[in-house]
Amino acid sequence: MSEQTITVLHFSSRYEECGVAKYLGHYIKGMESAPEIVNEYFDISPYQTHHMSETELQKMADDLRKKLADFDVLHVQHEFALYRSDSFRKIVEAGKRAGKKVVLTVHTSPSLGTKPPHLSGLGPRSWIKYLREKRHFAYFDYAHLQPFRMADVLLVHNEPTAESLRHYGVAPERIQKILHPVQSFDAPAPSDRIAKALHKQPGDIVYCTIGFFHRYKGIIEAVKALKFLPANYKLAILGGMKADSDDVAFYDKVTDLIDTLGLHDRVHITGYIPTDDELNALIRECEACVYPYNGVYYGQVSSGSINLAFANGVPAIAYPTASIKELAAEADGAIVLCETFAYYELARELQRIDHEKQAKLSVAFAEKMAWPKVSKQLVDVYKAVVSR
Repeated sequence: MSEQTITVLHFSSRYEECGVAKYLGHYIKGMESAPEIVNEYFDISPYQTHHMSETELQKMADDLRKKLADFDVLHVQHEFALYRSDSFRKIVEAGKRAGKKVVLTVHTSPSLGTKPPHLSGLGPRSWIKYLREKRHFAYFDYAHLQPFRMADVLLVHNEPTAESLRHYGVAPERIQKILHPVQSFDAPAPSDRIAKALHKQPGDIVYCTIGFFHRYKGIIEAVKALKFLPANYKLAILGGMKADSDDVAFYDKVTDLIDTLGLHDRVHITGYIPTDDELNALIRECEACVYPYNGVYYGQVSSGSINLAFANGVPAIAYPTASIKELAAEADGAIVLCETFAYYELARELQRIDHEKQAKLSVAFAEKMAWPKVSKQLVDVYKAVVSR
């Protein structure tokens, strides 16, 4: 008797330059070895909802409900920036009204989306501020937290996100944690772009940051670490400013710092990198990848960028955020943690790291957590939720 086919409709970004889109794309490719799972994307992206009127949002939800007649599972990728207004709620409600199982992947902890209202004083301004916060939280609860509580399964990558969901009333038995998988790919063509840009000489050590510019990724800390490193240490900032960023001025802050510290010859910013192959080739030019991430924001968020170090067999050095410490506990030594959130400690670890040993550990962890292997866990999630 053949195994039951399970049909899954995905609501996610797909073609946009978006980490969530790449994330789900890797999962779907990884499930190609599971013919019993049939995956399909809904033809509207979360980004398209940003420009929809209320009438258009409702039509989108009605169309989604009709489409689900031919599917067993609705799987929604959730990150707060993806959804405007109450579009996320409408999507989840469409799944529930269609009588289908709803699976959510929660990429960002609810604790980062809002804070419960707090009365900080007894004066008129304090009360006005409190009432505004209360109104904002009530809408946040309606648009995001209630849909979380409606879902059949919520997938998370770290314990802080799971704890936040439990705090906001999601049933613990509906939350499942899966470590963020690591990409598998053929080795890209060798690159010398970084070597040329930084005039790399024998004995030079290049470390890099990876991904779009963001103030919480520690790019400034990575630059400042050069002050405490010998002149043969250089920094490659692999990435540029995301087109829809609301903090473009941060780019200037980074370049102003490079200018002030006189580090023109020791820092290179690549700008936007259009393909994964090019990015991976650039990473492989470097001796280490660094992740001096903000402890508050990245205490609640798992980063796919750190997995690119493993995927390319490059040592990884990171600040001890809650989510990275949790990953390090499973990474069999593949992550070197700084003692604290200080760029002096980043410089210290860069000087004493055993590059050969850490490169081997990165390769081993990449093999352990390869996307095709972890995709089997998602297949099991679908099978379990459909059988309920």
